[in-house]
Amino acid sequence: MAIGDGLIDPYNEWDYGPVMYQFGLIDERQLEYVNLQTLLARNAIRLEEYSLAYDLFGNLFDEFYSNATGLNDVYNYLLTQLPAAFGYYVPWVTASENRRKIHVGNLTYNDGTRVQMGLSNDVMQTIVGKVAVIANNYKVLIYNGLLDVIIASSVTMDWVDKLQWQYADQLRSAERKIWKVKDDDTEVAGYIKQTHSFYVAWVRNAGHMVPADQPRAAFDLIDRFISA
Repeated sequence: MAIGDGLIDPYNEWDYGPVMYQFGLIDERQLEYVNLQTLLARNAIRLEEYSLAYDLFGNLFDEFYSNATGLNDVYNYLLTQLPAAFGYYVPWVTASENRRKIHVGNLTYNDGTRVQMGLSNDVMQTIVGKVAVIANNYKVLIYNGLLDVIIASSVTMDWVDKLQWQYADQLRSAERKIWKVKDDDTEVAGYIKQTHSFYVAWVRNAGHMVPADQPRAAFDLIDRFISA
C-alpha cells in the first residue's frame, strides 16, 4: 500500500500553525488564529463532531490561507495559482468524441464535489488503526512532497511516529538516507527511511501532487517500492 500526502489521522495531523509559520506564510498574530482553529478542530474531533471539524478545515484553507498569503494553491507553497494543466482534463473528457470512447453517453460530468460533501462526516475520522493492521501484514510506503501545505511532511510524521505496529521503534530509530533516482544524478530526489517492509519518503521540489510535480522521482519511488 502506498499513501502520498494522505489525511490519515486528522486529530494529530491538524497542526497547521507551525507549518505555515515555519514556511514563512504567516506571522505571529496569524499563528495565534491558526492555533485557535487547531484547538477548535481537535475538540470537535474529540467530541465526534466530524462535520464541524471538516468545516473548520475548509474555512482555514478556502478562506484564511488565501486571504493571509495571497496564494490560491494549498498544494504547493511556491505556486500562487493551481497549474493550468489541472484544468485540461474536463474539456477533454466531456468532448463528444471522447464521451463515445469511454461509453458515458450524455451523462453529466461531475467533478467530485458532491461526493466530497457527502463524505464530509467521514474525512475527519482517523483510519490510523487500519494502517497499523496493514503495516503488520503488508508492504507500506508513506511519501510526502516537501512543498505541500495542506498535508505537510511534518504533520504526516506526527501520526507515523505514533503508529502502533510491530516495528514502530525500529522505524523511529532507522537512518534516513539520501535518495537519488540515478547514483550519478546531481540533484537529490529526496530522502528515505525504512525498516522491514515499511518505507517513509520525503520528495524534494514537490507539493501535494508528487507525480505531477516530480514525475521522474515519483516513478522511481513507486518502482523501487514495488520491486523491493
